[in-house]
Formats: sequence, C-alpha cells, structure tokens
Amino acid sequence: KMNSKKQPLAPFDLPPDTVVLVVDDNAMNRSILKRMLTQFKLAHVEAANGQEAVDIMLSSRNYTSNAAAPEVALVLMDLSMPVMDGYQATSTIRRYPVFANLPIVALTAATIEEGKQHALEVGVTEYRTKPIKRDMLHSLCQQYLPNPSSGNDTREIV
Repeated sequence: KMNSKKQPLAPFDLPPDTVVLVVDDNAMNRSILKRMLTQFKLAHVEAANGQEAVDIMLSSRNYTSNAAAPEVALVLMDLSMPVMDGYQATSTIRRYPVFANLPIVALTAATIEEGKQHALEVGVTEYRTKPIKRDMLHSLCQQYLPNPSSGNDTREIV
C-alpha cells in the first residue's frame, strides 16, 4: 500500500532577513502562500495590492542598502488586484535597474493567453496559474532563491 503521507520538502537555508514578497488582494490566498512558505522555513512579507508591493520594494535593502531592511529575493505577484494591478506593479518595479534580475512570478486565476503574454511583456519572470500547490511553490522557490548551502547563488555581484 502506498504511503499517502506527504513527503517533507527540504527547508531553505536563507539568511533570516531574506524574504519572499507575497502580493495578493485576497487575504485567504496570502494566508495559504504564507503557510507554505513558513513550512519551507522562508520568511515573507505581504502586500494587498500592487502599490503596497512597489512601496515595499522601494524600502527594501535591495533598493535602499539599509541593513535593517529586508532583502526581497522573490516576488509572488497576483495580477488582478485593486489600486494597482500586478501588471502595473511589475512594470513599475522593473523601471529600477536594481530590480532587473529580481524573480517576479505571476500567480493568477486567469488562463487567457493574452494575459500571459502581457505579463511577460511587462517583465514577469514566470507565469503560473492558481491554485498553487505546495510542491510547485517549493520548486519555484528552489529555482529562484539563492541557495547558500549549495553555492549555486546565481545573483550577480554588482
């Protein structure tokens, strides 16, 4: 008989001030993503719309060099939100050269091809359709987060 218990996924070993930014106007979606990130031992910050996401990025260590601010290593960006949507937020974040290589993964309920094309045009790194499963989120994190223990940090040193 197959063991139906979920295999534990390897936790990440990032500095405690390195975070994943979760951007979604739906509190339940943010909560689900945060719970999974916590299981992976990843710190996170959250934004309820694109404007909050831009504000967080512009106060992050990535941008300010402020040692007390968190370093955002990955953005999980919902595309359909009030105030400022994920397309506009991504486009705004990409205007700053320091964010050129920041992985921004679009998470959306929409499966329309134009939406995907538009998202890639404004600068999302990858486009994924909700619901986001735990294994998929883990592999996205593995793909985009620096992994100090294995030395495969692909970020460029400027």
